[in-house]
Amino acid sequence: MIHSICKYIYFLLSELIKDMVFKLKKSSYVFSPVFIIGCGRSGTTILGDSLSQHPEIKYLNERRDLWHKSYPEFDIWNKDAQGSKLYADEKDIEVSKNSILKHLLFREQVLSESKVLVEKLPVNAFRLNFLKSTFPNARYIYLTRNGLEVSRSIEEAIDSGNWFRRHDILKSHAIDSDKNRGIWEWKLSIQHSDSFFKQENGDSFIHFSYKDFMDNPSKIIQDLFSFLDLDYSESLVDQICKNIKRANSEIKKATDEDLYLIGGEILKKTIENNYSPS
Repeated sequence: MIHSICKYIYFLLSELIKDMVFKLKKSSYVFSPVFIIGCGRSGTTILGDSLSQHPEIKYLNERRDLWHKSYPEFDIWNKDAQGSKLYADEKDIEVSKNSILKHLLFREQVLSESKVLVEKLPVNAFRLNFLKSTFPNARYIYLTRNGLEVSRSIEEAIDSGNWFRRHDILKSHAIDSDKNRGIWEWKLSIQHSDSFFKQENGDSFIHFSYKDFMDNPSKIIQDLFSFLDLDYSESLVDQICKNIKRANSEIKKATDEDLYLIGGEILKKTIENNYSPS
């Protein structure tokens, strides 16, 4: 009991100090967050880890806690939570909650003394209109991958128990296996992203495929730093690229026709690496 009280007091003091430092320093920084958008298992983790090596980037890797402090209803991972929301748009915005969310994200950037805040949270593919309305000056890094590869990876993660299990939120009468759940989740994610970026100003986002990232990481990293208005050296790019490599072999076809029926035309384009939201 005493230990719990001490931990809580320590937490409160820590938050108080963070807020004090933030207030003193925030005027020296511009808050214009960058969101990595892509279905889970599309390569967003290695992309985020790569960008995090730039000294002027503060990278938030799936900091769900920051979101749930401001919007508890966005916690779809808690199986006991009632009324969880996967999808969110302008109608879900609440001024007081938005103020908390902006404060928490901006504070992370300022405390790290970074020029750019980059966040990766795959579920944001279902909340793009919410992001745009909440952060009007935001920029986006849109990463897509061969849908068969994503589907296979999700299926393996489900089988190992290491994946999002709230299938009721993503349910469909046609989805009756983990294999189909994998391609269905990918399809829903890329459909939302595709629809959003087709209407978005081209200056606000950069799009590339996982295959292009793996085949030519140096070019992609340099393109990204230029997009983010960050200086970089050849040695930094070389150092980052040493750790970029494909984890699994490329998949060009599947024997299960259901995957093609569910995935549709976008799936075919990602397999041939010619998908673009334009």
